[in-house]
Amino acid sequence: MPDTKKKILIVDDEEDLTWSISKGLARECDTLEIMCANSGNKALDILAGQMIDLMVTDLRMPGMSGAELISKVKDQYPEVKVIVMTAYSHLVNLAQNSGKSILIIEKPFEIHELRKLINKSLHFS
Repeated sequence: MPDTKKKILIVDDEEDLTWSISKGLARECDTLEIMCANSGNKALDILAGQMIDLMVTDLRMPGMSGAELISKVKDQYPEVKVIVMTAYSHLVNLAQNSGKSILIIEKPFEIHELRKLINKSLHFS
């Protein structure tokens, strides 16, 4: 039987947050395979090695910012859907102005709110 799990990449420089999100999503959904990266460069390494359906990323990260990561992902992997999570609502326009379809969730958020956006992005019912 083919693997029908959707692959999601969670990107945030806060390891506790990526761990918490991945555990929260995995606990309640057996249709997702969740991977984590704690930098933009690590996220690009993962994307280079396998197909990802959806990337959930923070905007403010040291080194490569989330906006830079989104730009690179949309150029190199246009099929990857993106959800931006940010505590800095003034940066939301930066992500929206990329001209790509991007969903946004403001921190702090509840895991069920993120799950709804993931389902919307991946067209789950």
